[in-house]
Amino acid sequence: MSIQGFTDRRRLPGPEKSFPTVYDAPEEPTTTGNGKGKGRADGREAAEMRDVFLNSGLISQANGSAYIECGSVKIACAVYGPRAKPPPYSPQGTVNVEIKFAPFASHPRRAPLRDTEPPHLSHLLTQSLLPALTLHLSQHPKSVTDIWLLVLQSESPSLESTLAAGLSVACAALADAGVALNGLGVGVAVAKTEEGIAVDPTGREARAGGARVTLGVLPALDTLTDVWMTGQASVADVLGMVDCAVAASAGVHGRVAGVLAGAV
Repeated sequence: MSIQGFTDRRRLPGPEKSFPTVYDAPEEPTTTGNGKGKGRADGREAAEMRDVFLNSGLISQANGSAYIECGSVKIACAVYGPRAKPPPYSPQGTVNVEIKFAPFASHPRRAPLRDTEPPHLSHLLTQSLLPALTLHLSQHPKSVTDIWLLVLQSESPSLESTLAAGLSVACAALADAGVALNGLGVGVAVAKTEEGIAVDPTGREARAGGARVTLGVLPALDTLTDVWMTGQASVADVLGMVDCAVAASAGVHGRVAGVLAGAV
């Protein structure tokens, strides 16, 4: 745009033609001598989990906080409390868990108003967390602890990995807040595919699987806190999926414990 020799450099004309970006197709994983890459698109073995990134103490306004990345799942968690609870009095402490999805957390984008999935996930996460909490101790009666989780990215429509990562990051945030726990709880998701049992399935593997199981585990106590299953499978297959999830939980537990020990 030019007026009497003056050029408005803030308005730059766009190109007359445009072309979409072309990406090279990803290479198919090759099977090595140890079987790595067989049956899984990302090259992992059947019982191998994706790398877990975890950090604590990121939200200064909260009593405790943590952030986790596991594959495509990214969740931030903040814990407020324990703090005084308004009447009525309860002999045990109470805990409030709420999960929210960012509008950009999945494709297609979520509506910013009402959503039917968070209340269901909040209930499942509460059931998985309760065995790890010590609500009967003296610090908890007449108190309430609020746990807020914000899902920044998920593998929708499969929510098993989101629930598993949510349990791990919630326990890490509770430990960062100094809340007494029976043990560090971690979550592991498993799917039954045509090739066999896949630990920590991707969104594509979970959608193609016939059955999916999400476990809440206290590895230090060798205890299960909750089991959530979708789909249909035989009893033998379910027991095999549970065994694989319990075996994989030790690695996640070590990662969470290592991060918390380094933060102290």
